[in-house]
Amino acid sequence: MTTKTTDLQWEIQAYGMTKAELNRMVKTQAPYGQELMFAAGLLSDAQQILDPEFNSDGWVSPETANQARQYVNCAKAIMFDVMDPSRRGAMGETA
Repeated sequence: MTTKTTDLQWEIQAYGMTKAELNRMVKTQAPYGQELMFAAGLLSDAQQILDPEFNSDGWVSPETANQARQYVNCAKAIMFDVMDPSRRGAMGETA
C-alpha cells in the first residue's frame, strides 16, 4: 500500500513535478484538443537536450539525462491521459 506522500515523491522523481502540477501545466499551455502536440513538444525538448551540439563535449550529464527522462515521462502521462481520460479522475483531476 502506498501513501499520498510516497505517491507524490514518485511523481516528482518521475515528472519533475506532481501529476496535478503537470495536468495544470497542460491545461494552461495547450489549447483543448492539442494535448498530444504538447506531448510531442516535450519529446522534442528531450531530444534537444540530449543532442551532442547541446552538450559541448558530447557527454550528457546525469542531470541532463534525468531531465530528458522526466520530459519523456511527462509526455507519456499526457498521452495516456488523452487515451484514457478516467486516469485524471482517479487522481482527483478533471479530464
